[in-house]
Order: sequence, then C-alpha cells, then structure tokens
Amino acid sequence: MPASRTILLVQGAAPVVQSRVEDLSPVVKKVSVEVTPDRVKDALDRAFTSVSRTVKLKGYRQGHVPRRLVERYFGDDVKKDVAQKLVTGSIQEALAEHQLDPVAPPRVENGSVEPGQPFKYTATVEVRPRVEPKDYEGLTVPKIEPVVTDAEVDEQIEEMRSGQAMFVPVEGRDVAEAGDFVSADYEGFVDGAPLRGAKREGVLLEVAEGSILENKAEGLLGARVGETRELAASFGSDYAVEDLRGKEGRFQVVVKGLKRREVPALDDAFVQDLGGEQKTVPELRAKIRGDMEQRKKERAQSDQREAVLTALVEKNPLEAPPALVERNVDAMLQGMLEGFMRRGIDPRQLGLNLDRMRDELRQRALLEVKGYLLLEAIAEKEKIETTEEDLAKHFDKMAADMKQPAEKIRAAFRRQDTLDSLKARLRQDKALAFLLSKANFQ
Repeated sequence: MPASRTILLVQGAAPVVQSRVEDLSPVVKKVSVEVTPDRVKDALDRAFTSVSRTVKLKGYRQGHVPRRLVERYFGDDVKKDVAQKLVTGSIQEALAEHQLDPVAPPRVENGSVEPGQPFKYTATVEVRPRVEPKDYEGLTVPKIEPVVTDAEVDEQIEEMRSGQAMFVPVEGRDVAEAGDFVSADYEGFVDGAPLRGAKREGVLLEVAEGSILENKAEGLLGARVGETRELAASFGSDYAVEDLRGKEGRFQVVVKGLKRREVPALDDAFVQDLGGEQKTVPELRAKIRGDMEQRKKERAQSDQREAVLTALVEKNPLEAPPALVERNVDAMLQGMLEGFMRRGIDPRQLGLNLDRMRDELRQRALLEVKGYLLLEAIAEKEKIETTEEDLAKHFDKMAADMKQPAEKIRAAFRRQDTLDSLKARLRQDKALAFLLSKANFQ
C-alpha cells in the first residue's frame, strides 16, 4: 500500500487547506487537497462580485445585475474560474508543506466548486528520487585509442576530389556507354496519365544500374543523342507519395547529350582551389588527419562517458521521473533536427517518422537522466562544485569557437537566466571526470 501523510495548512485560527500525499512510486506522488467551505465561499463571492460589476443584462444597469441572475447565466463559467484559482492558490502551499519540488507542472484533476462544500482536487507530481550513490569508484570502462590510418585519410581526400568533380561533354562519340551521364528531358506517366511533377528538362542520368527515380538509367546504355527511349520504374511500398506506392511508372526519355565525370588530379593546385589555409598536398593530409583524430577523440570520450553511465546505473538502480526523460528525448530530437538544418537539409523534406524516432531515443534518454541524477548525487557526496575558474574556461572555449568575446557570451547566459543550468552541467561534467579518474580501463 502506498505511503501517505496528511498536513493541515493554517491561516489565522482555523486550517483552510488540508492535504495528503501518497507515494505512487519513488518519483511520482499523488497530492490530495481539500479547501475549506469558508475559503470556497470567499472565492465565489469575490468572483461573482467582479462579474456583476462588468456584466450587462437587458433591463439592468451595468454593475446592478442581481447576483441570482449572474449565477443563473454565468454560474458554470465562474465556478470553473474559481476552481482554477483555488488550485493555483493552494497547490504551492501543499507542495511546500510536504517539501515536494516538482520537476514538471503537476497534473491536476479538479473537483467541483459548490457553495457550502469543501473544494477537493488531486495533483500528480513528479519529483527527483532520493539517491544514495555507492560503488562508483573502479567502474570498468573500455580503453579506446583514437587512431587514424593512412587509408582513412586517403578515403577522405578521394571524397573531396569527388566533390570537386566536373561534368564535361563526351567528345568523339554520340552513343551512351556505361558510366556516362546522359543529359536528358523526360516525362513520367502512371496508368497512362501524366505524372504530376515528373516532367523535367536537362536532368543528368547516370548510365548505371538503378532506377530513374534515383537518377540512374541502365536502360539508356547504347542510346544515341536525339533518341527517345521508354524506361520503367516501380514505386516501392515505402515511397514518399502514398498514392504512388506499389504502382508502375513509365518514363519517356529524350537523350540530349552525353557527359563524363572528371575528377581533379591530386596536386597542390587542387588543394589551393579548395580555398583553405592549406597550400600543398602534405599540408592538406596533415589537416585532415588532425581533424579526424579530434573527431575520433570526441567519439571515444562519448563512448567512455556512456560506458561509465551504464556501469554506474547498473550498480545503482533507480527510477527516473518520466517528465525528465521526455524532456531529454525532446532535446535529443531537436539536436538531430538542428544538425540536419546546419548541413543545409530541410528535415520536413525527409519524411521522418518523429514518433518512431522518439521511441528509438527514449532508452538512451532514460540512461542519461538516471546517470545525471547519480552524477549530481556523487558531486554532492564528493563536494564537487563549479568554480569561477571552470566558468571562465568554458566561456573562453566558447569564445574561441564562436569568435566572440567571452564576456559577451557570459552576458547572454545572464540575460537568458541559464547560468545556473550551465553551472549544474559543468558540475556533472566534473563528477564524470572524477569517475573516469577512478575507473578501471580495460
């Protein structure tokens, strides 16, 4: 049976609010509140008096409408408003008396407001669990060496060369060969009718295995410039346009010209055309290696961080408030969408299933929330705090990354009232660093 406790909140000589708390779980509490009839009466009197001053009814001057008529015509709305005000005026009192610090707005189920009767309601409140961390020194963490090979550097350079490739006209023949790119006009049809949005001009189709829907057209092998060919294409069961799923399309393709893809030579001229600070091939290779090493180092740190949190949670089972988990899912999903936009990709055009993405992120979000709760408890136990020096280093790093003065960035945090959140995050980071310094790397 859930634990419960009752408290009377007193104003003057008599209690005006009675509240009781039931422990539904370590992180979910049910608060039952009862407001005395006298307080209900006072709230109703004030509300009806306020409405009487402003309401207009035929045959009565404004401010002189009898209360019985105000109750008849506006009673239900007034009672709903009074119920909301009674909740707002008493819930904080109840939470404070029971020393409950919600991590999200309480979910309230209102009762009814009636003259001469107490007003009762319940509120479901999510709170942080009590955490007593243990066995957090000597956690087993995989040892990861961020090594970059020559082959990985070569692959990156080839991708860069490929990105700088140009399409140049094929000379000396007018027949398409494998690997060519056909400049074409085409129009698509489904069930004999023109397909909306499928009439295009000057499209480059690669003569390679694949579908015209992917700008591939093996069916153009051997086609001459000026020739028209019909190509078939199947719309898959997961195609973005639902009405076309499972249907067969026919495309009339006119070959307008032939091109080949020309990749620039790997020389100093290519490096200089990239427009960076590097001027020679060795300098480019060194820059690529350094960047890849930094990314691998960051990935290794992320993997080690997740390993520490996983080991920590396994040794310290606890419940996480669902609201914090969902908030973390929201933040992770928002970060992913912003990442797409930074790369110039509009997430709305990707046909993303956001509900499925949220489900896939939830387990990781749950682990992070549990880990953060434990890190906060460890920081408290080990007397780890965020110092002014920690803040200064953080703002200096942000200033270097954003190319803005550190004080300007600090001022923005003050204006947005997010300095305390930053301090909490840096404190968690220091607690994590403490665990890593005590970890058993294998």
